[in-house]
Amino acid sequence: MISQWQECENTIKQGVSGPVLWRCLKCQGGLQARSSESVKCQSCDADYPAVDGIPDLRPRGASTARYEQEDLEAARKYSADLRDASVDTVMAQLSHRPEDNDATQVMRVKQIMGAPPKFHHQFDGWLKPCAMLDGQLLDVGCGSGGLLAAAAAKGIWAAGIDASMTNLVAAKHMIEAHGGPARLACAYAEALPIGNARVTAVTMYDSIEHVSSVRSTISEACRVLKPGGHLAISTPNRFSLTREPHVLVWGVGWLPRLLQEPYVRWRIGQPYNHTRLMSTWEMARELRHHHEIQFEFRIPPVPQEEIANFSQRRATLANFYNRISGWSVLRPVMLGIGPFYQVIGRRSA
Repeated sequence: MISQWQECENTIKQGVSGPVLWRCLKCQGGLQARSSESVKCQSCDADYPAVDGIPDLRPRGASTARYEQEDLEAARKYSADLRDASVDTVMAQLSHRPEDNDATQVMRVKQIMGAPPKFHHQFDGWLKPCAMLDGQLLDVGCGSGGLLAAAAAKGIWAAGIDASMTNLVAAKHMIEAHGGPARLACAYAEALPIGNARVTAVTMYDSIEHVSSVRSTISEACRVLKPGGHLAISTPNRFSLTREPHVLVWGVGWLPRLLQEPYVRWRIGQPYNHTRLMSTWEMARELRHHHEIQFEFRIPPVPQEEIANFSQRRATLANFYNRISGWSVLRPVMLGIGPFYQVIGRRSA
């Protein structure tokens, strides 16, 4: 039987197999497992906490220290409580929110469990430039691991970072259930613990709207991309005519930013502090600051895997949207008020 320490060591090695990936925040040295709860830098001996072999490489700052410590403690308890649980149970616990009714809770779990098949199809579609079997893909904001699980099933070398260690513990279950190694690190998108020009693709699926600085996040993605590598972003549209997908409230994006949080709190009594939806115009403005990236916007259809979980009325509307979304005459309108959009970019060689 593999010991907990050996499992941690294997996870770190898998995370840096091929070209070394995760790097020490202090000296850029490689990492090595010391135990199931700790890793160290091979060059300067700096220590970093870990959970299930997943290193915590978030830069420590006064403003985030409390969140990071609470997240670590929650992730360790989550891991211990669910070590032998099924993937469905793991994801049910991850997505549980006291304010949700049973139907909403079931919907959230279905969405999480349906993510790998959805991404499997997308690797044959708009993500095809990122699906190079001889390259390395980094998923920024990997959440519960749906994209990484799909990559594993297709034989794509992939690794992921997320700001939440609890998410990463769930992602490890998801990836391993689909036959892949969990190459994961807890880190911020604005400070990737990776050397320059190390990966051939960077994906950000429903994550860039949660970062503290979009410009820094894109800069970091460009830094770690090899020349000729691809950047793929998918995010909800600020000015969509549909409900805000994180809190399911109408009209949030149409308000001035200063009013969005109090409006959501007034409507449903929940905070809205860490989500900043962007319009296509705002995203294009940020991307133009990075001259090394050539990019284009795409209007994606609503995946059939998601439509299968919709009510009849909502499914009818989604199918109608899919029919008209490809009409060139409606492209400016769809980019302006469609529910979400995609960006595919390429770093200059």
